[in-house]
Amino acid sequence: MGRLIALSIVAAAVYIQNLSVLPRWGDLLFFARLLCMLLLCGEGLRRFLTAKLFYFAQRAMRVICRLIILLLIWTTAVAWSTWRAERRLTDRLSPSMENVVSRIPFQVVGLVQDQGDSLKFEARVLESEQTGIRQTGIPQYIQIVWRKSPHDKPSQEIWPGQIWRAALIFRRPRGALNPHGFDFEAHLLSRNIRAIGRVRGQPVLLSENPFASMSVMVSGVRQYLRSAMRKHTDNMSFGAVLIALAIGDQDSVKAEHWEIFNKTGITHLVSISGSHVTMLAAFGGLSMLWLWKRLHWRGRAAAERIPAKVIAGLAALGVAWLYCLLAGWGVPARRTFFMLLVSGLAMLTRLPISASGVLCLAAAVVTVIDPWSPVTTGFWLSFGAVAVLFYVGSNPKNAPNELVSVSRRYWQLFRESARLQWIITLAMLPPLAFLFQQISLSSPLANAIAIPVVTFVVTPLALLMALLSMIPALDVLASGAAWLAHLALDWAMLPVAWLAYAPWSSFSVAAMPLWCLLVALAGIAWALQPSGTPVRWVGWLFLLPSLTWQPEKLSLGSWQLIALDVGQGGAALVRTREHVLLFDVGPRLGASDAGQRVVSPLLRALGIRRLDALVVSHSDIDHAGGLPGLLREIPVSMSYASFDIERWLDRTQQVLKLTHPSPRPQQMLSCQVGQKWTWDGVSFRILHPEPDSTHIHHAAGQAVAKKKIRTNSESCVLQIQGKYHSALLPGDIGVKQEAEILKRAVLQDRVQMGDSANIVLAPQEKLHADVIVVAHHGSMTSSSSEFVAKVGAQHAIAQAGFLNRFSHPAPEVIARWQASATKFWRTDNDGAVTAESSENGLHVLSQAKDRKRYWHDRE
Repeated sequence: MGRLIALSIVAAAVYIQNLSVLPRWGDLLFFARLLCMLLLCGEGLRRFLTAKLFYFAQRAMRVICRLIILLLIWTTAVAWSTWRAERRLTDRLSPSMENVVSRIPFQVVGLVQDQGDSLKFEARVLESEQTGIRQTGIPQYIQIVWRKSPHDKPSQEIWPGQIWRAALIFRRPRGALNPHGFDFEAHLLSRNIRAIGRVRGQPVLLSENPFASMSVMVSGVRQYLRSAMRKHTDNMSFGAVLIALAIGDQDSVKAEHWEIFNKTGITHLVSISGSHVTMLAAFGGLSMLWLWKRLHWRGRAAAERIPAKVIAGLAALGVAWLYCLLAGWGVPARRTFFMLLVSGLAMLTRLPISASGVLCLAAAVVTVIDPWSPVTTGFWLSFGAVAVLFYVGSNPKNAPNELVSVSRRYWQLFRESARLQWIITLAMLPPLAFLFQQISLSSPLANAIAIPVVTFVVTPLALLMALLSMIPALDVLASGAAWLAHLALDWAMLPVAWLAYAPWSSFSVAAMPLWCLLVALAGIAWALQPSGTPVRWVGWLFLLPSLTWQPEKLSLGSWQLIALDVGQGGAALVRTREHVLLFDVGPRLGASDAGQRVVSPLLRALGIRRLDALVVSHSDIDHAGGLPGLLREIPVSMSYASFDIERWLDRTQQVLKLTHPSPRPQQMLSCQVGQKWTWDGVSFRILHPEPDSTHIHHAAGQAVAKKKIRTNSESCVLQIQGKYHSALLPGDIGVKQEAEILKRAVLQDRVQMGDSANIVLAPQEKLHADVIVVAHHGSMTSSSSEFVAKVGAQHAIAQAGFLNRFSHPAPEVIARWQASATKFWRTDNDGAVTAESSENGLHVLSQAKDRKRYWHDRE
């Protein structure tokens, strides 16, 4: 019953975090009162049925009463999660304070992260010095982005506890909303960050208070340790990884290293996991046990007053708690601490509790403290891996009776560790496929190489380096520990990096429905039964639906267009029955690009392993910036572009200093008017640019500039004509190019009618599009009245960033499209917009509506 109660608490939090609107308090109270009345009636009826004649009825009533109790606890947990959510939603940024300058005092409460061109940290808004009142309309906890420049840099290092007064421009937390994409707004809500402020001008340091709160003190200690460790790791390629292993600060780890870790499935090794916490807790407990047995006070041994095991258990819990705080109090650390806490309390009170009970109770405690934790992937992966260990460990084994040598024992320990690693890897395949749509084939081998080195060599040395770094007199020893740790990690990463970039390293699977995951988990539970269970191997066959699932295909002549939410940029995916085309790849922001961050996860989720065609309209970074990341993730058969893709990729590789060059499309062509092809009953046609408008031509193997033309005007324009509807993707063309396209359509119709014809066909039939992605993000330089009228679209989609500095889309352009009876969509408000053409009609749906959650603020 206790485990069911704990799981009902977790289920309540999962239910709340998947609602589009929070439940009303009146409904919760009514349901709770109803359950209480049913419980009283059921308990009274059960006590009344005391005769043996009613024995089975009495047992049935007992089961019913327990179900009512579970529902009552579930309702209470729902009310608790709702109350917590409402409190955070109430403390929000007022629309009147958004995108305007506000001068306020704030205190740094989080670890300061260096993003290269800016500093980022969490802060708490304070009361004004003059009025003593916190400014209304601004939430208490915010995230601050402080851009670095020669003319605007802090007079001293920013440190937790410092109080500053600064001019800030606030924005609501707003992330991209894409199918199968990461929800940035949910991530910030779970951290209680309700606004993002960007520094303007030169802030003024008012005072310092490093002991303002527990979080400030912990952040200060973490930043001090990080600064001390960086003195010994700055010149090391894996220096940031050593710091992450010691204090959990992962923001400085290089993107290329994350790529290796993700592809080989060893990401859990470079984060503060349960093994780190347990190892330190065990060291602290054993040290206290050794000391307490030898400690005497007033002629009596300390162990005679308080048992040594009790003191050792308390010491282990204290060490685990301190290290979890130092590591950032993440979900794996919290899970480990509360499991240790429950186990320790059960041992001290001598209460019998099973391993599954410890796991369920720890999950419930973590959920009560943080109701948003069950919607994070780390929660399920962390508890899932431990559950597999407990399940496998509970299976009875035949212990050998004969005495074995020490070497034989070590060999058995190694073999058992390898077996457990293989079991965990296989058991976690369905959850990983469900969450990330990617499975690493090299993970078992990479983990076999990395786990012993990282766990038993690198991590202890990194922790030793952190400890020695705090004592200035021991800098030489700290440098030695850092050098040894880096040497071991560097050598271990050589084969792991080779595995990461091997062609067979990983493969993608389509996003499966929930029933596939449940079937796979049931199969794993059967396959992990004790040895001797008949046909255990059949359980592994239950994994096949989750690994082979494919979404339903479109019919011939139908098409689907997904205008992705990539901020201030463009990217649209077009699917037919058997083929896939991508039009533009989104922007690049620093070392991150939309091709790897947004487009690739969507392709994996849809079961797409190759692009049949890639059209890059022009070379501007907001449309082509995601090209390197995309090409590293998925092969491309053919590309069309208005510029030289190969030269562009070579130049980008030099600028970004990429160690692994991006692959090239198999065939690269320049897009020119007149190009056309047909897939599955859907025709594709390039309407722009003209062959002589390109600004680069090749002479004697060298690229030579021909004439200077704006890249926007060179944009490839793609028309899609299906059996039932049509679409138009115009890139960033302007009014002049729109007029040229209209003119070419008229001339083409005149040629088709013959020179002697006196009547010219109207170009609507050639240019009509039921769906159009608005040119140049809805800029005033595009979407002329004539073009809007001739296209006659039912739906127009503007891809623009939230509160972008260009004010796209322009209100005049929106009014122009709406005046022609066109439904206007914009990705900054609607998220990704999906249009699907079929014999049943044209259906357009926004991600903001389809995936709406109570924290999404879309006005």
